[in-house]
Amino acid sequence: MSIGQRFFEIRRMQKATQMQFAGQLGLSQSALVAYERGERDPPAAAIAKLCEVHKVDPTWLLSGTGIPFRDSLVEMMGKALVLAKDFVLKYETRPSRESELRLAKLYFQYLIENGTISNDMADLLAQRRVVNE
Repeated sequence: MSIGQRFFEIRRMQKATQMQFAGQLGLSQSALVAYERGERDPPAAAIAKLCEVHKVDPTWLLSGTGIPFRDSLVEMMGKALVLAKDFVLKYETRPSRESELRLAKLYFQYLIENGTISNDMADLLAQRRVVNE
């Protein structure tokens, strides 16, 4: 799959028209069409804007490997901390701050590697951590 096809995939996932999508990225509709058809490669500015506006993982966009969407590291850390607090309270009668931080690190690592974490996966990781301690 080409970078232009990945632009198309993101637009399709966002359920945006070419006109809407091009406007969000500061492009003309004709430029977007040329990228999606593989007639031209998008410039670095368009790639950066797509990654910023739609939280697209630049590695996926450029190479097709990994996952399409990724939150910023700050957002991932925030998610990890919230999940850790919730799951430590669920599994420990007297949770410590240290225990919460260890679980947050585990969630953060998972988020970096996978981009997202379901409640079921967070629960599974919390259970495994409790068993291993």
